[in-house]
Amino acid sequence: MRCNMSVHMRKNNGTYYVAYRNAEGNQTTKTFGKGREGRRAAQKFDKQVKDHGPVPPSTPEAISEVVAVADKIYLDQLAQIYINTRKVEGTTVKTLNEIRSFLKKHLIPVFAQRPIDEIRYDEILTIVGKAYADHSPVTRGRYLSYLKTVFQFGVKQDLIEKNPLRHWKKAKEHPRDTKLTVADLMKIKAVAAPHLAWAIEVAWNLGVRTGESELFALKWADVDWAQSTVKVFATKTQSARVIPISPEFMARLREMQGRAKTEYLIEYAGRPVKQFRMSFRSACKRAEIPYHVVLYDIRHLFATTLLQEGGDLSAVSKLMGHSSVHMTANQYYHLLGDEKRRTIAKLPSLNA
Repeated sequence: MRCNMSVHMRKNNGTYYVAYRNAEGNQTTKTFGKGREGRRAAQKFDKQVKDHGPVPPSTPEAISEVVAVADKIYLDQLAQIYINTRKVEGTTVKTLNEIRSFLKKHLIPVFAQRPIDEIRYDEILTIVGKAYADHSPVTRGRYLSYLKTVFQFGVKQDLIEKNPLRHWKKAKEHPRDTKLTVADLMKIKAVAAPHLAWAIEVAWNLGVRTGESELFALKWADVDWAQSTVKVFATKTQSARVIPISPEFMARLREMQGRAKTEYLIEYAGRPVKQFRMSFRSACKRAEIPYHVVLYDIRHLFATTLLQEGGDLSAVSKLMGHSSVHMTANQYYHLLGDEKRRTIAKLPSLNA
């Protein structure tokens, strides 16, 4: 049923909604209740939009009020509440944009007219399977994991009763087979641009995640000069860890702080850095590295080197910011062939 140019009624549940453009120029909808009151509320809002022009993007409070009136919540509404909340909590813009893009492109158009409690598990898997048919299972799993997290947030906030993906489990990912060695990393650093070489040095000494969440988020205020430590906040796990640093790297930090033009450890031309993908690839090419390397391999090399040199598994796990020692063991212990060989050598022979 169509009431006028912008006010509509959903056939499946009788709720009224208004389709309009916000201040950013994006097409969006706002849902109201059922019956006469719902229609009047929708018409009132529609008149406000036409009289005063585009309205600002919805805030969490505004969306929550809409949900209360409609007694139902739709995927676009829940997604906006989730993104607004996570933005305040410090989740990286890159991650939030990836979630927003995934939902807006593949799921919101399909489920725009149906509340979340009517969305089925098999429908979601079919849509994601078709949308990412040419991608790896790991990629499909990542997006389903994003969606499951959004639904879990909705349940926790009492916005929805059930998570449609509550029975879905992410397939276990095989650990990345990294070939990077300390010797090759030194070659890459030697031919890298100065700002990239410094980023490599920081990543190597701290073992941080080499993206916006950790490496590029590090500030000089995170350095404890008295204790010779650096505090790293992990947005992925919403936790902080303290990394002790060597006297040599401490001296390098003091040297680089004297040249700094911003509050961030990693900068270029007086501005914070967001990524190094192309420059790192070029440095690897100049260093004549014969295999594929990504910046994140430095973090893996950090962990495997410490473990191979006899580092305590629990200590390495803490330095990496893993949620448990079990996670560290699962991800890295398969690489420690020498450790297993030394351990099996301790087994007594039955022929002695």
